[in-house]
Amino acid sequence: MVLLALAVYAAPAQAADEIVWIRADGAPGWSATTARDPLPVGTAASPLSAPTWFAKFPDVKIPLAPTGSFETASTRGKVLLLDYWASWCGPCLQELPHLQRLHLARMADGLVAVAVNADENAATAADSAKGLGLTMAIGVNEPDTYRALGVRTLPTLLAVDKQGRLRKRWDGYRPGLEREIAATVDGLLKDDPAGTTREMATVITGPERLSARWMRDLPGTADGVVGLPAGVAGGMRVVASGGDELLSFDAAGEAIARLKVQNGSGRLRDFGVAADGTRELVGFRLGGTSVVVLALRSGEFRTITLPAPLLDLAVSGEAGGDGRRLVFATMAGAAEAGPKAERATPREGAAKVKSLAAVRGRGVLALKEDGAVGALDGSAPPWTHPAVGAVRLLAGREDGAVVGPQSIIAAVSGRFLRKDGRQLAVATHGGHLVLIDEGSGRVEFDAVWAGIHDLGATDLDDDGFDELLVASGRSVTALGASGR
Repeated sequence: MVLLALAVYAAPAQAADEIVWIRADGAPGWSATTARDPLPVGTAASPLSAPTWFAKFPDVKIPLAPTGSFETASTRGKVLLLDYWASWCGPCLQELPHLQRLHLARMADGLVAVAVNADENAATAADSAKGLGLTMAIGVNEPDTYRALGVRTLPTLLAVDKQGRLRKRWDGYRPGLEREIAATVDGLLKDDPAGTTREMATVITGPERLSARWMRDLPGTADGVVGLPAGVAGGMRVVASGGDELLSFDAAGEAIARLKVQNGSGRLRDFGVAADGTRELVGFRLGGTSVVVLALRSGEFRTITLPAPLLDLAVSGEAGGDGRRLVFATMAGAAEAGPKAERATPREGAAKVKSLAAVRGRGVLALKEDGAVGALDGSAPPWTHPAVGAVRLLAGREDGAVVGPQSIIAAVSGRFLRKDGRQLAVATHGGHLVLIDEGSGRVEFDAVWAGIHDLGATDLDDDGFDELLVASGRSVTALGASGR
């Protein structure tokens, strides 16, 4: 269950952020603090790196000249260099002799070179290759593959690593480029790790706790991210908003859909399944006066107008269909809307609500301006002791809630570590990503991670533990338990 904690105003200057567990019965809870300094003096640190994303090269069959065929999947465990050329292309005729020499020099080490003629028949391609002294495999263009690879310039060279991932592309040829091509091939043959990871954060507590499963760059600022359960149509498991696009990924991080969204969709929350079976998301921006409901299947969207600028949002209703509700904390108090509403309706007696947290099967908790915490619908009296000074509800249960200051950007609850119980992941304005044990308040993980905008959670590999999704800068990263 994802619960929102986002700031609208600049946070006051303090030495640390205090996050507190308050109990509904008034008994003492725990408190945890996270430093506001990006890297406190004298702190030991280690990098957290994510694997650089390389697209899978398509498994295709390429006709050969004069006869036969070549399957790209057959080169797994080897390095493939695919060269698109034509006999009338001057730069191609300059480049091909260099490729022939590289083919002869590295063939025994595991290089497979294929020169694919872009627009001539098999006989012409074979004769031209013979005239050039080429002994590598000569391919004949297959239009669907040509278009899928986006070949627009001749020559175009594509380097594919032993795992079948596109590692380098060269469009066109200039004198001396053959040295760069050869160096790239040598690195791939030797499994050189250079360029295969990117440092995302600096870990100062619990470096053995989490590791990056995958990372994907986005076309714009990573405003939001949400994890989806297994079984969503098309295999969608993670959706991220980047610039004016909504991008969907499968569990392994492969991009499977892109959707243009006017003015961007902002932060994201899962709104469950509509009556027709369509999975819907909510896109929103704090301080905005409307939210967008997006249908993943069709790409259609509709707008819900709010009575005042938005402070917080929670999704209520487990049944799906028309039983779902969006609950808003606005500057004019709480409001709610059903899945088909065009306007949110203000709730009576909820004029001073400033933060919300959904409680599974129990409705929505509300935090008011005076610190009072209790059921939004008033079905029970406010809790015994108010959360004095708290601004955000970070997580809620029937017996208590986690509250924090305005300096919390986002929070999400899940089973992120290989241990009993749940952890609360919190991103702060001070540039920290922290995991707090929800039972004890112990800080299990703390990393300096700049530019975080949103957090999400879902179990991507169905092992019973959640992956933590981090939207930061212009990328989204999936973190998983390291096993300790």
